[in-house]
Amino acid sequence: MLTERTVLKENDLYLVADAHYQVAEGESGLYRRDTRFLHQYAWQLDGSRPQVLVQHERWPFWLHAQLANANVGYTMRVGLSRDLQLTATELRDTLEVTLYQPGTHRLTLTLGADFVDMFEVRGWPHGAPAREVRTHEIQGGVEFSYTAADGLRLRTRVVTEPAAQWTGAALEWTLSSSTQVKVRVYALQDDETPVRGDPETLAQEYAALHAHLTLPDPLDQRVLNRSLQDLRSLVFGTDAGPFPAAGLPWFVAPFGRDSLIMALLLHEHRPELALSVARYLAARQGTKHDPVTLEQPGKILHEERVGELTRMGHTPHRPYYATADATPLFVWLVGELSHRHPELARELRPHWEAALAWLTTFGDPDGDGLIEYTPDPGGITNAVWKDSNDSTFTETGVDVSGHVAVIEVQGYTYAAYRAAAGMYYGLGNPEQARMWEARAAALQRTFQEAFWWPERGYYVHGLNGDKQPLRVLVSNPAHTLWTGIIPVERAAQVARTALSEELWSGWGIRTLGVNEVRYNPVSYHNGSVWPHDTAVAALGMARYGLTAEARQVARALFDVARWAPDARLSELLAGFPRQDGPPVPYPAACHPQGWDAAIPLALAFLLTGHPGDEEHSDAAHAPAQRT
Repeated sequence: MLTERTVLKENDLYLVADAHYQVAEGESGLYRRDTRFLHQYAWQLDGSRPQVLVQHERWPFWLHAQLANANVGYTMRVGLSRDLQLTATELRDTLEVTLYQPGTHRLTLTLGADFVDMFEVRGWPHGAPAREVRTHEIQGGVEFSYTAADGLRLRTRVVTEPAAQWTGAALEWTLSSSTQVKVRVYALQDDETPVRGDPETLAQEYAALHAHLTLPDPLDQRVLNRSLQDLRSLVFGTDAGPFPAAGLPWFVAPFGRDSLIMALLLHEHRPELALSVARYLAARQGTKHDPVTLEQPGKILHEERVGELTRMGHTPHRPYYATADATPLFVWLVGELSHRHPELARELRPHWEAALAWLTTFGDPDGDGLIEYTPDPGGITNAVWKDSNDSTFTETGVDVSGHVAVIEVQGYTYAAYRAAAGMYYGLGNPEQARMWEARAAALQRTFQEAFWWPERGYYVHGLNGDKQPLRVLVSNPAHTLWTGIIPVERAAQVARTALSEELWSGWGIRTLGVNEVRYNPVSYHNGSVWPHDTAVAALGMARYGLTAEARQVARALFDVARWAPDARLSELLAGFPRQDGPPVPYPAACHPQGWDAAIPLALAFLLTGHPGDEEHSDAAHAPAQRT
């Protein structure tokens, strides 16, 4: 693992590098479509790495750096001004080399391509066949090529100005005067040809991004502006339109739950992204039974990949349907979008009706009215947002088994049923609408009876396969406020418990209470703080009129981002209590991450300082009717 990771991205091409934007070890590389096209890309001057004097990410696709000869001391001999730009079609690296003293210097760029699958980079445990990578010199550079097991031909073409000498491991220039060195890298599939990018036009697009809301504090505004840039950076093109990646660097791919939650947070701010998410996932909705991919008719996918291991059938991600919550989230999203885009309910009607059919059949395998999942021993154990294998357990620390019903999934489903009722009313079918209203009410009654935890004035995490409640203090009930399933008379108590010392870290709501058996502040789901989980709890508090609590939570999340040098929230942070200093980061967090890039836009209304602003927010107009 890189000790410090940097990422530049545009569309489906992205560079994962070390702190100095060099590629030489670990998971670093140039990636496209779940394949690493370069695993080595590192500059040296006279046999040593140049010394970085300063570097600045102008935009999420553009680095500028000033470098010098190694061990520069008091007097620089060679200066290098670097512009590294990543457009949708090209990596372009330009060095302005200035000699401040007479002499001859050797500039080298070490290159290597392994064409490994993303899953291999992330620790694929089953081994993979050795790849035969061919290298040959071309005019002005070098090209690496590989033919995958399914016949797909992959090429990494590197061209330079002025021409360099290929040594078998590096491109090399001998410099005796100041000069400009330009490198262009193209990651190509099959018969694709190199296409030069246009970084200046892309920069103008970023410069034109503006929030429609001005916050009182300029530091908060910086966080909000960074959110806009990251959301733009995360987008990649699909046949349904622009689609937001779940996170960098490992999740530039269509996801169900992640993309749907992003879309629900953003549908009023970035409707084009939300519409693409709905249409893309509808087009890949399950139509058959597949015990490997867990596809079922009406089910919405969890994750889709296109790398060699998946194409050859070695992973189930073609796509993989191991999620219990994407299907209700899909119906909820289509219902929300239909308020402003009423034609969408008609366009996607076969899909949201198929999703509703899944919820009432395959999604409820024991027929008790609750949506459940069964841990997949060969894949994802917990098919919910806390998807690590140790995240869901009994109060004595025993992992769940059988048909497991987790709290927030019931809330998503309640919101989905309410959304279905609204769409049927809009389509002129009041009888069907009333049926789904009745189903939502029945689910709410079942939920209250099964999940309320009177001793704690809170809700349990879920029901185990034996229908016994999981009496474990977790963030999920506060998260579930967002959906509207919790009665008004219990909402304030849920908020108080979420903001108590056991769960509230000062930076956000811990995923697990500090007195629980598996609590660890530096764990993935058992004591860490996930900003998106905390943010939707804030939206839930706001929908129930708990404005002071919602603002407290929003303030804390913006403070987390303000401590970050790049003004970003990351995927998660450690659950240590807030002190006089920065929050403790989680070492392997995605950065930026899709959910968290959406948070500042979704919560900004809570920081305006104007009473009543919450009545004009997404939270106040949440899709599920207040109860």
